[in-house]
Formats: sequence, C-alpha cells, structure tokens
Amino acid sequence: MAPHLLSFSARARQEQEALKVALANGDGASLKSISERLVHRQGPGALQLLMRKLASNAEALAFWQQQLLPVQQIAAEYYEEVKEVKEVVESCPPEPIAEKKIEVARRLRGWLPSWNGPLRQAS
Repeated sequence: MAPHLLSFSARARQEQEALKVALANGDGASLKSISERLVHRQGPGALQLLMRKLASNAEALAFWQQQLLPVQQIAAEYYEEVKEVKEVVESCPPEPIAEKKIEVARRLRGWLPSWNGPLRQAS
C-alpha cells in the first residue's frame, strides 16, 4: 500500500501538535528530533518563530533551548571548519591546468572549422 502523503500545511500542523505535546510532557528527545527535521526543511528562522509561538512561558522556552544546545554546538563547530577550509582554498594559487586549457582553446580557434549551431533544415 502506498504511503499517505501529507500536504505542507497538514504536516506543519501535525508537527506543531507533536511539539506542543512534547513540550507539555517534558520529552526532550521528541523536541530535539522534531526541531531538527523542521530546521532541515525550513531553516533555523522557522524554528525560532515556532519556539516563540509554542513555548507558553520562559521555563518552557529555556527547556526547549537546552535540548537543542548540543546540536547548536555541533553546527557551530561545523561552520567554523568550513570557514577554515574555505580560507585555505581561497589562498591557493590558481590552477595552472585551467590556464593551459585557455591557451589550447585560443590556438585551436584559428584552424578548427566554425560551427554555427545545430544543423539547419533545408528551406
């Protein structure tokens, strides 16, 4: 039997209800799991808005944020590593092969027959 696919709005309502229940029951694992899926699909901004909407008081919001703290630390470390790798790549000199390809293309341009695109149909 084919799985039942939910619309975007139905899935959002279902996740909001699951988050409300998890928050009311103090279920940190469910909060973390659903929050991670939400961030993956909609981004961290959507989760922040939802946290403000669903957390009934400061204690509930603090509990929710505490459950997400390890994930935020891992993300921060990942982005720091990506930044370092990007800096190393940008500091490398340009690849000489690319320059050679450009030179070969310039030399070939003079003696290769020109191509005007796809074959034209006879009129």
